[in-house]
Amino acid sequence: MYKKQKKQLKSFLSLGNYSEELFSRNSMTTIIRALLEPVISQNAVSLIFTRFKNKEGLEGLIKRLEYCNNVEIVDTTSKGVLIKDDYVELEFIVFTSARYNFVLIWDYSYNSNKNYTNCYFLANSRAVNDVYEIVQSNLTTDYREKFYLHKPERRENELLNEALFNVLKKLNASIEESNFSQNDDFIVDLSDEDNIENRIKEITHEIKNQLSVLDIYTKLIEKQLGKNKNTEVLKKTASIITAQLNELRNYGELDIKEIILQDIVEEAAEIMSEILCEKGNKISIISSHKYDISIFADENKLLSVLINIIKNANESSKNDEFLIEIKPDKNSVFIDITNHGEEIKEENKKLLFEKGFTTKQKGWGIGLYSCKKHIEELRGKLELLESDSKKTTFRITLPLD
Repeated sequence: MYKKQKKQLKSFLSLGNYSEELFSRNSMTTIIRALLEPVISQNAVSLIFTRFKNKEGLEGLIKRLEYCNNVEIVDTTSKGVLIKDDYVELEFIVFTSARYNFVLIWDYSYNSNKNYTNCYFLANSRAVNDVYEIVQSNLTTDYREKFYLHKPERRENELLNEALFNVLKKLNASIEESNFSQNDDFIVDLSDEDNIENRIKEITHEIKNQLSVLDIYTKLIEKQLGKNKNTEVLKKTASIITAQLNELRNYGELDIKEIILQDIVEEAAEIMSEILCEKGNKISIISSHKYDISIFADENKLLSVLINIIKNANESSKNDEFLIEIKPDKNSVFIDITNHGEEIKEENKKLLFEKGFTTKQKGWGIGLYSCKKHIEELRGKLELLESDSKKTTFRITLPLD
């Protein structure tokens, strides 16, 4: 990309939504995935031009896009694609399809901290054509016919763009808050219970405010683009967070009701499916009982436990098939979750469910401890059934009565 055309691309920042605040690398990776996940799930006929200086965290997404037979992705950093090999730090995505087009431009070189960037985003706009023309002027292959098969001719939709950009900024703020909360220097004084209780109430209130914003914009996106699996996952995840926040306010209370166990297991697998794909993992569910199994439990607590265990398995496995087996007994039902990744070391097996124990560099040691606590509240049991070089299996036991 010629430096003079880098300036041309930068000039578009004054046309649409340009961030005065800085976006972290983690936020940018999440935004890119969020924008392109619908393309993968729908296998939409589309053309994508990318320029990634750093593909860390995006390898799985790019591979999945390449597997979509209706999607053509052009990596403009590849040899033989650019007319002149004059690279700059600027990165971008230019995307077009029949119903949806957007431009995302960012550049880490403009800030002293190379982990943060300003960014520009515009969706469903004629300005996408102008950005494409700048990119095309540097390519050895002419993609105009394919690009203009779905030439963006839509008038500017300022409300939609502002709404989408606000979602991106809220997402960035949430990720930054999460990064801050995991900082080793973040210390809470546990000696003053009143201050802790007040602080919990304040944080709970603020999180609920952000969830309300997320709910509003999710509905707005559904209205503009229609319902799809991704928005349903967003809504379900938000409902789980809301339930957990309510538990903080009403500590010890459970929402016990009759639920179909298979439905909850399938929902957990569906929520995690896109995340697992990033590492080539997938889930198979096996039930030894031909009829639906009903249990009395707190749906959100059980769903949270299943997601946590699947997430842990995903962190230790690649190109794996996780097995979730549902096996009823006379008075109980067993849920066995198996992966074939890294073996849990013998010295760690007895410590797995201890509060504060973690093998992660920045972990809190809360996940499995909380899972065990949640299952025990449901009159059940969570245990490590086995872990060796071939497989690792966690078992959830729940009562049938």
